Amino acid sequence: MGTRAGAVSVVLIVCLIFACSSVRRVVPLESGTSAVTLSLGGPVTEVAKKYIPLPLLSAGYNYGINDRLGIEAGLNLTGALFGLLHVDAGVNWYPLAAKGAIPGITVTPELFFMSNFEAGGHRLYPTLTPTLYWKPGRHLVYIGVENWFEVHTQRSDGNEQPRHWLIAPYLGYGLSWKKWRFQLEGRGYTPNLVNTGRATKNIGFGSHGIIGVFIGVSREIGGAR
Repeated sequence: MGTRAGAVSVVLIVCLIFACSSVRRVVPLESGTSAVTLSLGGPVTEVAKKYIPLPLLSAGYNYGINDRLGIEAGLNLTGALFGLLHVDAGVNWYPLAAKGAIPGITVTPELFFMSNFEAGGHRLYPTLTPTLYWKPGRHLVYIGVENWFEVHTQRSDGNEQPRHWLIAPYLGYGLSWKKWRFQLEGRGYTPNLVNTGRATKNIGFGSHGIIGVFIGVSREIGGAR
């Protein structure tokens, strides 16, 4: 396997199994306000005998419809460089705003579409992500869990798909400055599944799951603030 083919193989595994999207936008935007996000990071993986978060670059977009509703979309930029498509789109619903020690709630149903443009290489995943967040002043703390639902009976390699519910809990911190927000986020991919026998060596929770680390920056566009 050549160098480029090997790199494509690794990125394909990451994009199609671990779904490295941009950091979460969990706080409502003002009506008519947009936010653009760039994030860098991924599963903590062995590279040149050292474990580092894979530097996968993603872009995200959010738009505030009102205080209770928004929309979002994302694109994996690193995957696109290798001819892999990974896009997502969904809705952000905010049934409860944060107030002091009482957390706000964000619920995000989404669709993720992934493809390597080969026969059998297309996948569509519905997801549902509840998040709790606290926002003391310029700070933001949030915790939640992505729930991925596998609707296919076969995996991309043609074998039977034994798992149809995959989870990825996450914890994040953000700091706002005017229209800018900087975030740090950690994720645990499939902590309920054994992580041995994979093509890459990753750090997980003992023999289960994989840990991911991300940094992100977002910029609000429009709005009164």
